[in-house]
Amino acid sequence: MLLGYSFVKAQTNIPSDLQSTKSTVALYRNLKKQLQKGVMVGHQDALAYGIGWYGQSGKCDVKDASGSYPAVFGWDLGGIEHGKAFNLDSVSFGEMRKYAQKVYRMGAVNTFSWHLDNLLTGSNAWDVSSDQVVKNVLPGEVKHKEFTQWLDQVAGFFLSLKDDKGKLIPVIFRPFHEHTGSWFWWGKKLCTEEQYKALFTYTVDYLRNAKHVHNLLIAYSSADFSVDTDFVNRYPGDKYVDVVGFDEYQYGVTPEVKSKFISSLRYELGFITRFAKEHNKIPALTETGLESLPDSTWFTSVLTEALKGYKVSYVLLWRNAYNRENHFYLPYPGHSSVKDFKQFITLPDVLMQDKVRNLYK
Repeated sequence: MLLGYSFVKAQTNIPSDLQSTKSTVALYRNLKKQLQKGVMVGHQDALAYGIGWYGQSGKCDVKDASGSYPAVFGWDLGGIEHGKAFNLDSVSFGEMRKYAQKVYRMGAVNTFSWHLDNLLTGSNAWDVSSDQVVKNVLPGEVKHKEFTQWLDQVAGFFLSLKDDKGKLIPVIFRPFHEHTGSWFWWGKKLCTEEQYKALFTYTVDYLRNAKHVHNLLIAYSSADFSVDTDFVNRYPGDKYVDVVGFDEYQYGVTPEVKSKFISSLRYELGFITRFAKEHNKIPALTETGLESLPDSTWFTSVLTEALKGYKVSYVLLWRNAYNRENHFYLPYPGHSSVKDFKQFITLPDVLMQDKVRNLYK
């Protein structure tokens, strides 16, 4: 539905999609307001599986370990482009829909990434054997029709996310992420800046204009970067973006590694918070973590130090895999980092689900 007020007058207080649903506008406004309150903690696939369990109703590693649900829940659409029943991490799309509805009822936030397969080779998103994929999915090219069919699947899923009254649930959609790296077929060395922007803007335009999907806040999310222009040069424009962020992980636990990681995050957080303010966007740390948490004080000694002084909407920690040994990023019951994580979430400016209210009103 069209918004009943002037874009010129209120452009700093509405999403980039001028036909956003009322609750999507509310989510956008409230995420901006909540920047003054603190940073929300997020977790990928938190309701779907965890260490030693899969698909058990009511289970959640974070809740079981700390007593609180995360405030942000991450999901991935990889596989939906083929009409598959399960995504690339073995989560049923039918169950994912139910999880997203549950998250909405909690008053928490859903964010969706999309590790879509390589359209040229038929392999996965990490197949970077050709630098012609992005070029070939753009309008007029040989894979464009197939790509639009893939977008139809994405649109169908987003339009199926409805609350108990049949109204669309607002979510954050984060397409073509980590593009400043070159490990996905849409990455920095696999396409030009203009090709990447064309891919991004076509995707958003098609969902909005052809499929009438108006319950999305769009996130532009890079990989780590050390030069501002890496982030800026592929930015698709303010008309296509609501959330700006980046993904960066810590690898190793030596003092040198920790110090370098904190410094890198602080540089990037400083940049995106300034960029967000200048462009009226919502800043976020869209993925981060230390795999298997070998540092039992990581949350208070590393993440807290990195975030200090920066107002970001949320920080999303990656998943706790049920079927991959030592692939987890938040503590589960009995892990050595539980005490530290519980200390972290008691900080006044760290928000779990029980500290988040009325984001959709």
